Amino acid sequence: MEVMEENFLGFGKSTFCGDATVPVDMLLSGARTVSVGFMQTQPQPIPLYKRGENTGRIVVQILIHLPENDEQVADLTYVDTEKFVTPVQRLGVSGGTAPFFSLQLTKPEGKRFGDYWIGKDLSRATDEVQFYEKVKSLSKHSSREVQALYNFMFEYDGILKTTEKDVEDPGPLELLVLQNMRHGRKSLRLLDIKVGEKTAAANWKGKSRLAALRQALIDEHTNSQAEGFRLEGFDGQTPVLLSMDPLLDIGGEEGHSKSTQKKARRLMLQRLPAADMLTHFLDLHSYDPQKHPSSELAEVVLDEIFGLISAHQDGEGFSPEQEADLRKSVLVKIFDWGRSELNTLEEHSTRSAEEQQDRLDFWRLYVGGIQRLAWEAARAYRHRFGNSDSWAKVQLVVYDFDSMTDSDFMGQVFVDLAETPETTAPLLTADGAPVVGKEGEATITYSISWRRFHAASRLQGAWSVRIIRAEKLPVCDTSVWPLSGSSDPFVKVFAFSTEESYRCVQRSFEVWEETFDLPIGKPEHANLEAIVGSPKAEDFPIESRIAEAEGLKYWTELMHTICCLPSWGGTL
Repeated sequence: MEVMEENFLGFGKSTFCGDATVPVDMLLSGARTVSVGFMQTQPQPIPLYKRGENTGRIVVQILIHLPENDEQVADLTYVDTEKFVTPVQRLGVSGGTAPFFSLQLTKPEGKRFGDYWIGKDLSRATDEVQFYEKVKSLSKHSSREVQALYNFMFEYDGILKTTEKDVEDPGPLELLVLQNMRHGRKSLRLLDIKVGEKTAAANWKGKSRLAALRQALIDEHTNSQAEGFRLEGFDGQTPVLLSMDPLLDIGGEEGHSKSTQKKARRLMLQRLPAADMLTHFLDLHSYDPQKHPSSELAEVVLDEIFGLISAHQDGEGFSPEQEADLRKSVLVKIFDWGRSELNTLEEHSTRSAEEQQDRLDFWRLYVGGIQRLAWEAARAYRHRFGNSDSWAKVQLVVYDFDSMTDSDFMGQVFVDLAETPETTAPLLTADGAPVVGKEGEATITYSISWRRFHAASRLQGAWSVRIIRAEKLPVCDTSVWPLSGSSDPFVKVFAFSTEESYRCVQRSFEVWEETFDLPIGKPEHANLEAIVGSPKAEDFPIESRIAEAEGLKYWTELMHTICCLPSWGGTL
């Protein structure tokens, strides 16, 4: 075994710390059964040496997958191998470390056909199988409230024994057969959100102290610590997000290995606050507005995801049938249980006081993260689609993108929302003075038009602000790259209602000729007045941050009242 130290979050060359050689028999001593078909050794410290000098130690723990017997088979659900086309094709890794495999049903089973299921490597998901088996058992005789929770979980069909396609001498392969979120979809925009301010505990189901410490460092330096959750993966990233180079300030992604690029982009996602995460998720401005009415589509998606409005089901720009199909395509699922535990009230009452408190502590962290995420979504809906009056002020702000620090302010202009042909306006500093670049005063060119939506829409229509170009911008990258003489400009479109009770912000990527919709809702549907706060606190004054704290407190109380959340700790 070799131990390396990661430098500069993986961006620099790793440092060799030491290595160790140890007999397998020694590592396996003291192994014990931890679940059906699995044994686990105790953590064992192994000394490390570098050039004959002791440099520290590494703690090793082994999880052993035992050959099955009749008793084990009886406790697990196995799928008939003839149900699927075999051998199976590897798809790769999504977010975590477990590889996934494509599964194809040999024949339709009611509404299930083709790639309805997907396979997850059981050897990298040993903590999850008992969780799914328990759900499968409990769901047969659970209450209506608990059944509602199960509906948010992936369907689980059992374990498939198979082999991998296109591999020399393929060994036996066991897969968790789970619902495939990509089934029936040409493309998928997916957020993988890890919930909880603290996402690991030492000695919990085999988690070593070292691994827990490493996870704690990630928690501390990402949005987990700030808002109680973080974005682990984003499939179908938007052009805006793809244009944000996390390594720009140190030479750009092209100057680094693929591994470094992947780590840097993942860290960038992990640090995104919820307001930015939801903005990117709902960003459709780069698509053809004639084929994809972005405001209406985003409104339906956000409404369906978080169930903000229940008093109406009629269609908007889409026909009722189109909206119904769209809503069916929006999925919210809890997945990747990892070391989670399904804890029932009966089991909880049999635990010691210390164990009960442990479950309660982690349950509170989990519920707190869910509450904050739901509130952020409610705020995003209210500020984006709840304004039924008008946008009193629109601010176009040009920034120079920086990956390691806050982006540099380059200039701004306030515009009136009225039908406006292509217009060029000078960019101004925060003090109102003209912004001057190398070639003279900097300008931004834009146009504005009004588009009324279908009578059945929950939105009256939208102001379309088209950002055409910016010219003569100042050079901002000289502090890092003195000889580059360049900038990486993008624009943010801020909209404020009268008295600034509604505020929203959208962001361009580094290609101009972009159109942003500022929707106006219908009064009868703008019914989220109780949810207060700004979309992103640091963008707005201190008064908004006070309102944000009060809004979150109110929302938390409301969630407990409506959802009747258990106080004893449902899952870990």
